[in-house]
This record gives sequence, structure tokens and C-alpha cells, in this order.
Amino acid sequence: MPPTADEDDDANPTPLFSPFPNDPPPPAPDAAAPAAGAPAPAPPSRRSRFAGAVLGAAIGDAMGHPTEFLSMAAIRDRYGPDGVRGFELYWDRGGHRFAPYTDDTQMAECVLRALLDDRDDLDAAMRGMARRFVDWAERPQGGHRAPGNACLAGCRALARGAHWAEAGGPTAGGCGSVMRAYPFGLVFCDDLDKAERWAVEHSKLTHRDPIALAASAAMAVGVARAIRGEEPLAIASEMLAAACRHSPPTAVMVAEAIGDADAAVGPDQTLDRLRAWAAHEAIAAAIYVFLRHPDDPAAAVLEAANTPGDSDSIATLAGALTGARRGVEALPPDWVRDVERADELRALADRI
Repeated sequence: MPPTADEDDDANPTPLFSPFPNDPPPPAPDAAAPAAGAPAPAPPSRRSRFAGAVLGAAIGDAMGHPTEFLSMAAIRDRYGPDGVRGFELYWDRGGHRFAPYTDDTQMAECVLRALLDDRDDLDAAMRGMARRFVDWAERPQGGHRAPGNACLAGCRALARGAHWAEAGGPTAGGCGSVMRAYPFGLVFCDDLDKAERWAVEHSKLTHRDPIALAASAAMAVGVARAIRGEEPLAIASEMLAAACRHSPPTAVMVAEAIGDADAAVGPDQTLDRLRAWAAHEAIAAAIYVFLRHPDDPAAAVLEAANTPGDSDSIATLAGALTGARRGVEALPPDWVRDVERADELRALADRI
């Protein structure tokens, strides 16, 4: 995220309109379809969906890592006319070669570990999360990876003793909290109200602007419903409803993204408008990509990574949503193999 990414101002409220298209978007041209007469594949298990979400998010993060901050012209000049088609950035450390992710996955891991330690008491979980965030700010796993200003400011406030519900900036509306909100949809997939409420509360550790609260709520609800096997348009519609409960302007942006997906508006137009530095842009961009490629995590991640905005965050969200829907088996095996700390992340997902 750029230096001002987490200092975005809220949009001017506009009247909310009915966004729901009459029909779901057509499947992506490259989405695999079963042969005529072939039995439909068995739905993935919950264990597979949990791993798919965690690893899909990390893969998206790593895929968008080298394209963040680049214009589309720069991406195509550097990686060819189709942009990145796989991991382009690798590190060699400790005898291992891997595709590194960013602060998005570092912080999401903090969130997930805190929830696994205490999923019954909100205050205890948030205090545990606060401790992990402070530790991340001072000693991040694998080193710092371009963290946003508001995330760091919130961590400094927490380190000074601020209450977790007041540490975040009241106008901090960047994508720093939504990028790490998907674990709530995993841990609380059977309690949608709790997933939404806890995701909103967690945002306050670093981001208290309503657009950040709304985006976090929508992401948690979307991932939970994907884990439950709901249909893509139903998932998007419930994400819209969750956003509207916290920020009507965010809901308007999400509605426009749903409409773009339904009308087959191309990503060069929509993802140029939704650059995702702000939370409401990030969640709208993720929903747009998800609706275009609900059954093809690879296509979703690549489309999200080849964007002129906060590419790693959009791809993180798209990877989590599509991974939760299709399961870990739908992710390219070489991407699962090569992403940073794949074994540790999968073991963490298995704990859910």
C-alpha cells in the first residue's frame, strides 16, 4: 500500500438503489465445465474449503506482490501483453525458494491465530489480536512488506495502551482491515451474525472509518457463505447487505460492481475505477472478480493481480472467496507448493 493508502476519506453518501441483477453473471470463458452427461463433481469438504481460503488468499497476495503500485502499461511492459501468468517474484532464504506474500497475509495470520486461541470471548480475542499486531509491527514474520500507515499507527496506539476498540484512526478507511477479515468467515461460518460482528469490531484496532467496518463485514459474510456452499450471486447479495448495514456508500460501490459483472463490463474499465486503496473499493473489486470467476480460483487471482491498484489486496480477497468456494484442490498445485510457508498455512487452516 502507498504511504497514504490507509488515510482515504469516506465517499459522499448517495442514495442506495436496487442493485440485484435478474440473472447471475455468465461463467467465465475459461471456467471448466463438466462434459455432457458427466456427473457433477462432489462439493469440496469443509476442510478443503478452509485450506482453499487460507492458501488462496496467500497465493493471491504473493501473485499481486510484484504488480502492486504498477500501472497496467508498466505491468504489460514488464511481464508481457497478458501480464503476470504465475509467480514472478521469488526469494531464496534458508535453503528454500518461495513466492513471498505481503503484510496482508502476515496480519491475516495474526487474526486467525487469535481466533483459534479464543473464539468464544470477543474482548479476550481482540486483546490477543492486539498483542499479535504489536508484535507484527515490531517483529514481522519474514520482515516488513510495505505495511500501510493506518495499520502501523493503530499498532503504535495499541503499544501505548489504547483500548483495542479505540486504537484505529476514526477516518482510517484504507483496505488494511478488510484484507485480513476473511478468517472470521472461516471460524464462524456457522454463525453469520457473529462473523460479521467480530469482523467489524476487529477493524477498530486500526481502521474505524465506516467504509472499513462495512468492507470487513462484507468479507466475513461472503467467505462464511462460500464455505457453506451458497451460490455466487447469493453470496454477493449478502455481502452487499452486510456492507449496507455499516456504510451505505460502500453498498452503492458494491452494487455497481455487481452490475458491472452482470453486464460483462471488462476489467480494464472496472478494476481501473476500483483501485482498492480504500476499503470500499477493495471489497467491490473483489466481488466483481469473484462473480466473473466463481469456479476458477486461478483466473480470479490472475485477473486481480493484473490491476493498476492495490493488486495484492484485491487478489488476496479474490483468492479467499474463490478458494472457500472451490476448495484447495481447485488451486494450481505448483502455486500451492511455491507460496511462502504453504505447509504452515495449511496446518493452520486444519486447526479451524
